[in-house]
Amino acid sequence: VPDWLRAEKPVRSAHVGAKDYPYLMRWVDRHAKSAQDYMIQLFDKRQIVIFGEEHNVKEHKDFVIDLIPRLYHEAGVRCIGWEFSWYDQNKRLEELINAPTYDQNSVLQLARERSPDWNSKEHWEIIKAVWLLNRSLPPESEKMRLIGLPDYVDIPRSYVLLKTKSANSPEFRKMMKEHINHDRNMAKHAEEEILQKGQKGFLFFGMGHDWTDYHYPAEATFGISYKPMGNYLKETCGDKIFQVRAQASSDPPIIHQVMACKNHASVGFDMQESPFANVLVPVYKGAPDVPWSKLAGGYIYLGSRASLHSNSTIKGYVTKRMFYKYREYYDVCFGNGRRFNSAEDVDAYLQKRRWPKPR
Repeated sequence: VPDWLRAEKPVRSAHVGAKDYPYLMRWVDRHAKSAQDYMIQLFDKRQIVIFGEEHNVKEHKDFVIDLIPRLYHEAGVRCIGWEFSWYDQNKRLEELINAPTYDQNSVLQLARERSPDWNSKEHWEIIKAVWLLNRSLPPESEKMRLIGLPDYVDIPRSYVLLKTKSANSPEFRKMMKEHINHDRNMAKHAEEEILQKGQKGFLFFGMGHDWTDYHYPAEATFGISYKPMGNYLKETCGDKIFQVRAQASSDPPIIHQVMACKNHASVGFDMQESPFANVLVPVYKGAPDVPWSKLAGGYIYLGSRASLHSNSTIKGYVTKRMFYKYREYYDVCFGNGRRFNSAEDVDAYLQKRRWPKPR
């Protein structure tokens, strides 16, 4: 056993040497499962599993899309909750995933109402994946539900305030409080729609909302204490909830170095029981690094950094109507000091720049 592991103290990835790789590889051989098998077996003991994605990584969505049939048939999951549609859009979403034919235009309309810039093809293909599953089931079978958990928040307005107002201004403080309630309300809806109905649920959320054992300190959120959705669910539901973090750009180099020795196989394992648990991970600029197990109850490794891709984009996502409605948002958040002249101008920018290459 390496000395740094025996000490049971936080360690930096740089302090883990090549001499330790054989030990770490043996641990992965004994304890890790294939990534899909790992996710499925988690539901043997849990009612809800939260999967934290990095928004710009295509493979995170591809993994979930491929997993959906197994979630239904093997894990007994009957509800997928996500942050990419509003709670008041759920009736329309239910109609889309149970329609006789797949209606791409209606899906795109729902997407545009949810976000003026979320032109990620893979995120919206999750709707099609649930539709395909439901169409494959016998008519009498219970169908998979896909539900949005967040209550409506004016996100474009929030980002304009974030960019243009002082953190001490009344408008800014009000906006921050709205976003704090945002996560609390998502947890409340997850309890109502999944736990109280006695179903098993899979939650697909961006990293930061998923944390069950870490929350932002007040100094990182302009002096306002902010807890993510996962915290609220862990407080009320305890061991019924488990959180899994997908491979991320902030992952310590040690995981890639060890997995390179295993040809970058796609695996999953419990982080809190692993020798990687106390390896320090950066959370955000200026904040202290934290042990990896604070950010990940479980962990999914999907491949080398070089093998990951940014999201595909939907050409023509930005319409003229959206351009005139959200022009200030586009200029402030994406203009980099210039003004966009048309919907086509914004759309071309988002095609190239909205989803950076994974690092």
